Amino acid sequence: MPVAAAEGGGDQPWRVDIGALHYAEDDRITVNGGTIRLKRKIDEESSLSVRTTYDVVSGASPTGAVKIQSSSGASSAGYLTQFDAKRTSIGIDWDTSLGELTRLTLAVDRSMQSTYESAGLGATLARDFNQRNTTLVAGIGYSQDLVKPHNGIHYGMGSIAEDKIRKEDDTKGQLDLQLGITQVIARGTLAQLNYVHGWAEGYMTNPYKIISIVNSVTGSTGDYDAVYEKRPRVRDTNALYAQLNQSFGNDIAYLSYRYFWDDWGIKAHTVDLKYRHPLSERLFVQPHVRYYQQTAADFYRSMLTNTEAANLPQYASADYRLAKLHTTSVGVKVGYRPNLGGELSARIELIRQNGEEQPWDAVGIQREAGVFPSLKATMVHFAYTTPF
Repeated sequence: MPVAAAEGGGDQPWRVDIGALHYAEDDRITVNGGTIRLKRKIDEESSLSVRTTYDVVSGASPTGAVKIQSSSGASSAGYLTQFDAKRTSIGIDWDTSLGELTRLTLAVDRSMQSTYESAGLGATLARDFNQRNTTLVAGIGYSQDLVKPHNGIHYGMGSIAEDKIRKEDDTKGQLDLQLGITQVIARGTLAQLNYVHGWAEGYMTNPYKIISIVNSVTGSTGDYDAVYEKRPRVRDTNALYAQLNQSFGNDIAYLSYRYFWDDWGIKAHTVDLKYRHPLSERLFVQPHVRYYQQTAADFYRSMLTNTEAANLPQYASADYRLAKLHTTSVGVKVGYRPNLGGELSARIELIRQNGEEQPWDAVGIQREAGVFPSLKATMVHFAYTTPF
């Protein structure tokens, strides 16, 4: 992301932001993508932006099945599955003044890939007070998604051996409301507080995730058939975000904290720290540390046992992203202002994610093998921004 100092374009009406991303997990997913944003200043009060993104995702992803398979039947569906997806998205933002102290931003987004489509609308109203030292923000957004897996949507908690299709596709809608305040506390000190509440309804099950059924004593998959996961069709989410920016001469520290909770039982904490240090008038370095921790969803199960097969739970998912986990990211960004203008930046992040290897519901040989699919990943991002 371009630094704040690069935002100004003087009398130049255009601004372009170009970015390229490479993300790679050890022996798993690889993502390569690019983004372009063009911003045009219409007049002194209004601007219009068009942005587009193209991503290619490929590799292997955990299916939710247990690591140790003791049968060659349907129950031994692979622990990892290969996939390949390409996604294109486009968005338009219009920003205008509604008076000396009030600004309105309208946004439209559209995302497309072969198995998933999404469309969204959003509006944000910002009002300055207190000699522009205080800004209040209110926002609303709505998105509608269409899920259309290649093999259709199966019955949740249904056997993968029967492979029954419930329907070809399904939809999900989400409404988000935002309230926020930004306050200049002192010279060089800026604080921000935001709250977002979201309501989602529709298909939120992952059509590619399954849950293994194992022997309640040995943990063997035997001849038990795995089942497709199933999640609730309603979700309420909340996010409280606080950020403090503090300058120390030419240096700037950015500290943020985010608390997330929902009615699925997930509670998450995120702490993020960046420190920008100029090495010269044209060059700066910005180290970065991020820590994320979450509890498991109420219906998360690393596996189900044969004693539950006759009376399966209403909802269950072995998707590790709904498990108890923690993620640590450490990285650095370097920015440079060349003589030709604009700003170049490069960022690298090292990511490590771990969870419970022996949760309460793991049994027998599965408990000994370890349940959580630990993750190591590297992310590299290049960007260039310039007015013209």
